[in-house]
Amino acid sequence: MKQKYDAAALIRKYHNGTATDHERWLVESFMLIEQEDEHFLPDEARMAQHLAKIERNLAQHIALETAAKTTTASPVRWLQSPWLRIAALLIVCTGIAFLVFMRQESQTPSASAPSLATASTLITPGGNKAYLQTADGQAIDLNDTQNTIHVGDKVSYGDGTVVWSPQTAINQQALNALHTPKGGNYTIVLSDGSRVTLNASSTLRYPNHFSANERTVELHGEAFFEVRASRQNGKKIPFIVKTKSHQIEVTGTAFNVKSYEDEKQAKTTLIHGRVQVRLPQGGAIHPLLPGQEARIHNSDIHIAAIDTAAALDWKNGLIYFNDESLVTIMKKIERWYDIDVEFKNVDPNIRFGGSVSKYKNLSDVLRRLELTGDVTFITKGRRVIVTK
Repeated sequence: MKQKYDAAALIRKYHNGTATDHERWLVESFMLIEQEDEHFLPDEARMAQHLAKIERNLAQHIALETAAKTTTASPVRWLQSPWLRIAALLIVCTGIAFLVFMRQESQTPSASAPSLATASTLITPGGNKAYLQTADGQAIDLNDTQNTIHVGDKVSYGDGTVVWSPQTAINQQALNALHTPKGGNYTIVLSDGSRVTLNASSTLRYPNHFSANERTVELHGEAFFEVRASRQNGKKIPFIVKTKSHQIEVTGTAFNVKSYEDEKQAKTTLIHGRVQVRLPQGGAIHPLLPGQEARIHNSDIHIAAIDTAAALDWKNGLIYFNDESLVTIMKKIERWYDIDVEFKNVDPNIRFGGSVSKYKNLSDVLRRLELTGDVTFITKGRRVIVTK
């Protein structure tokens, strides 16, 4: 039988070190407010206001958890920073809600407690969804029990099963297209051995075989590239990624490109190796070093050092909020869960930080955002209304 808890008592037990592992998880799974200056302390009135807020939210969660069926406890990853442990008690207000989801998530959806979000239907996370459009005009839905195709003279899955083989001679440099819909991811291994993983709502155009002097693909959306070095007569053959906003040239490296047409800013993030970024019409070349990101907006390119984990969240099974606005977060959720989002009487620029597994059901993800007390979600079919 599950034990009932009192929110204020839980916080006191956490503070004096007598909380059990489960009680510590309850407290640490809630809203923390990130403060860059760890020596800053708020005035008592503000402290009390936010302590009361977390107690209310914690009490809501306890009520839900008590009503849920008993499930096997998941492994717990504890906060390492002393400041974050203090913040869980003080709830320092800086305007950035920091969500901490401590349970390590499995790679498949699991049962969870009832959601605070009003849900008229269970919306599950995305998966291996894509279709192939070949140069000879065929459209092929790819198997969702597979996650990778290999291209060249023919197209096959990783286990060798043939997906497509041309019936007549075709131009080997003619472009095929791999499309992922909302809620879809898929990986393609190109003829040179380079590997590209597409995020949701993305398209990669590529030839069956590259030319001897250049390897060029086109991207709309987001993809992670692992480019294999290639040489012809001792000379390196460049690999070029063309997007609507910018062009990336590499020889052998790993990097992420995000270039959605419905977002104002495009990004290229370098994980290792070296890349060069420039605008489609030419102009200055901007080299990137590992850990740097090129941000392209209105024909301007800005280079910044970043936490690469934020750029690779989708590939690593997470929805990561790195001091991001509510509207940006909901874009990620909208694409992955194949939903439509509407904002109503809420500030879309509220900023959040933290992460949650992308393999959770939508209702569970929204419930965690609601626990900040800053937003509420109403789901109607596949439409989600974000309100205060």
